[in-house]
Amino acid sequence: MHKVFAAALAFLALAPFGFAETAATSKPASPEVTITVYDYAHVSPELLQAAQGVARKTFWQAGIESSWVTCLPKPEKVQSHDCYFLDATHLTVKILPRAISAQARARSNVLGDALVDEKGTGYHAYVFYDRVQNVADARRLGPDLLDSVLAHEIGHLLLGSKSHTVSGIMSAHWSGEELRKISEGTMLFNPSQSWLMRSRVSAGHIDVPAYTHASSASSAASL
Repeated sequence: MHKVFAAALAFLALAPFGFAETAATSKPASPEVTITVYDYAHVSPELLQAAQGVARKTFWQAGIESSWVTCLPKPEKVQSHDCYFLDATHLTVKILPRAISAQARARSNVLGDALVDEKGTGYHAYVFYDRVQNVADARRLGPDLLDSVLAHEIGHLLLGSKSHTVSGIMSAHWSGEELRKISEGTMLFNPSQSWLMRSRVSAGHIDVPAYTHASSASSAASL
């Protein structure tokens, strides 16, 4: 009788730990995306690393884990498939010295672009670094503007079409309030955007047409 009772107590003592372990292991993992970066603008390694780190934190706060792989200049220990594989969870951003398309060149306030193919699916985003520098210098934002533009453009790829909002990181116009948030590191995705990105990444579906704009000559930036 005493042995049976002792065994029951032992089971009850261990049960919470077992239940806690089960609850912990059953918690759904955050969806993950890999972002390969091609730096054609020769951004300083320190600035680029800092911008990627803040952008990673921005997506983490939205519930998405992001891995940033610099493919140009190509560092050591980077496998070729990390730089050339594309799908709904493997995206590419190219930092260009300047805008190359006629449409982007015609609009002097365009900072970046997110493209779609003929099927309506987007895997490629672009940042026009000369314009980012001009705005960052004018507003004294340093590397903060670059990480926000990176997050904004990748956000377009993850959110789909018509993803501009009236405020926050996906706002179509960055005024004094948005620029203040950028300088403070509090420019984030809102809860509905975070939920939509997680859902789309988990479902393996992305598509978007979008532009990012900004003006170095005025107090507000348009995106």
